[in-house]
Amino acid sequence: MLRTAAIFSEGMILQREKAVTVWGSAAPGAAVTVSIQGQCVKTRTGEDGGWEAVLAPLTASEQEILTVKTDGEEIRIGDVAVGEVWIAGGQSNMEFPLRYEKYRDEESGTVNKNLRFYDVPEICYEGQDQDFDYSNVGIWRKAEGDDLTYFSAVGYYFQKEIAEKLSVPVGIVGLNWGGSRSCAWMREETIRRVGEPWIRLYEESVADLDMEQYWKEQRTNPMNDRGNPNTGEFDRFMLPRTPSMQEVTAFFAQMTGQAGEGGDVPGGIPSMEGIVDAKTRPGCLYEHMVKVTAPYAARGVLWYQGESDDVPGLQSLYTAMLSGMIRDWRGIWRDETLPFLIVQLPGWRSWFTIKNEDYAAIRRCQQEVAESVPNVYLASISDVGEEFDIHPKDKRTVGHRLALLAGNHVYGEELLSDAPAADAVRRDEDSITIVFRNAGAGMKIEGETVNALAVTCEGTELTYSARTETDRLVILLSEPAKGRVRIAFAQGEWYQVNLFNEAGIPAIPFIAECR
Repeated sequence: MLRTAAIFSEGMILQREKAVTVWGSAAPGAAVTVSIQGQCVKTRTGEDGGWEAVLAPLTASEQEILTVKTDGEEIRIGDVAVGEVWIAGGQSNMEFPLRYEKYRDEESGTVNKNLRFYDVPEICYEGQDQDFDYSNVGIWRKAEGDDLTYFSAVGYYFQKEIAEKLSVPVGIVGLNWGGSRSCAWMREETIRRVGEPWIRLYEESVADLDMEQYWKEQRTNPMNDRGNPNTGEFDRFMLPRTPSMQEVTAFFAQMTGQAGEGGDVPGGIPSMEGIVDAKTRPGCLYEHMVKVTAPYAARGVLWYQGESDDVPGLQSLYTAMLSGMIRDWRGIWRDETLPFLIVQLPGWRSWFTIKNEDYAAIRRCQQEVAESVPNVYLASISDVGEEFDIHPKDKRTVGHRLALLAGNHVYGEELLSDAPAADAVRRDEDSITIVFRNAGAGMKIEGETVNALAVTCEGTELTYSARTETDRLVILLSEPAKGRVRIAFAQGEWYQVNLFNEAGIPAIPFIAECR
């Protein structure tokens, strides 16, 4: 029977100006012809029945038909647009749907058939899509009505801005899963090479389990029912706003039917300790989500992840893990220069029963990857985090910052898109000058003082005043200091940066020392 991969379906958007690979299955040895925009590409299935055809670059279009034929069989996929395609990958902050986003009401009347979204089914083991109902995912949706509420909020604001700039259809392919670690999105061989401790952590977590019984239980485990992500009672309660701890306690008390009791931690809140989440298995999302999506032609990848890699003792691995994951994805997408636009995690203290262990280390790793891996760029959102919510509700700002990076580094616009970063530090008696790259016409402080800036000498905190001068931040010490001075910017758990460049992009965290 002739088939295409699931992503090739009604309402899809294909990437323009790049070779487009189409693949699927049919009877072994069958001749297959793929046609669109006057092209007619012939191929033949292998012994396993798999086939693949590579189309020459397509031109932007709002309405096409993709035809796939064999002897006696034909598939016609209609309502096909050609434009820009981006992969939106990561965990819950990328998955976060528009239905709960801060500015969702302003978008509720949107009707735009040229903005489309495809959510790759969240599958972490073979047969999961047969164990649960997945009919509401793995389909192309248009930006209108109820379908719009399913869009990745970050992806939507990004694609909306790109479409306005380029005047072509823009599609987002959501390749994400809330709570997922980087090790799940990579080849197991890569993890063993650059992040072996993640393998050991998983092996230790299942060491005492009867794995045959464990996987039998997973097939009925409600946590694995991912056919309607972010629409359950818990999501509707937690995601649209930030409830107080009293509200959370009351919610779980109602769920358990007990007044403030019934959980493993105070207040009736259930504990996840000792529970092995199936999606923590190294390589599982690469095998069951990435492999079914690649090499669907795309312009680049938006990546918002790292929260779940904040595991004590393992945070420092994130540089190698993220770099390795990027190599794996570029390999399977057959594009060694595939752009990655990385969202740097904002400040945050705690949420629910989770706390910030060492996000500062994750942020440093994200910056290291952006500075060391070609075609990787960092989006700073440190002005829109929320102290007691791991899911900041403002995704419009995130999408905008990513669109700036894409406009500059991918589409060749002349604009300021990168976050200001400390480039040099100089001390002159009672003053310290920090020079920033990516300042544009100049740095600016929104407010009376610089938030999250600590100046110390030999462990003693110093008082100071600060001002900006073009591309510099000048720190004036209240009293002369003898010895090495340390400047730590945005290194705590919670902060909101108020130091910006000309484009309104907040400075990224740094530590500097001088004598």
